Amino acid sequence: MFARSVILMLDHGADGALGVILNQESNTMTSDLAGKIFDEEFDWEKRLRIGGPVAGSFLVLHTVEDMANQEVIPGVYVTMEPSLVQQLIVRRPEPSLIIANYSGWGPGQLEGEFGWDSWLTLPATAELVFWDDDRDLWKFVVSQVRARKLSDFLHLKGGPSDPSLN
Repeated sequence: MFARSVILMLDHGADGALGVILNQESNTMTSDLAGKIFDEEFDWEKRLRIGGPVAGSFLVLHTVEDMANQEVIPGVYVTMEPSLVQQLIVRRPEPSLIIANYSGWGPGQLEGEFGWDSWLTLPATAELVFWDDDRDLWKFVVSQVRARKLSDFLHLKGGPSDPSLN
């Protein structure tokens, strides 16, 4: 499940870590949940994302501060409380991601994986969270990580964030 996954970390602390996969779409549309999972009927044809292998409630990543449970990065919020999730789905905010399930790590597990070089890391941005480019998100992120590592290795400063623009 995690091969070629781009994961947004939502929480990381002494008790473990919680994140969601950003680039794994499902075949289910939000409208398929109307009257089944949620009480209210709605007809939003937005594809659900699969956030990971751990079963959990739906959550929404969005930009509506007054409907948020937490700010993840500046200007990007997460809502997990079921009644607020339902209200957001009815409101149809864009940009947004509707996510089922999540990814979780126990205490120290994520740090151990970092030690094995199992991860490539890059600071999250709203652009990456709400990716709407035709390019593959994973490939783009990997190219950004490689460009950053090369710049660090060569002690370059002030280069373009996207070397393909050079």
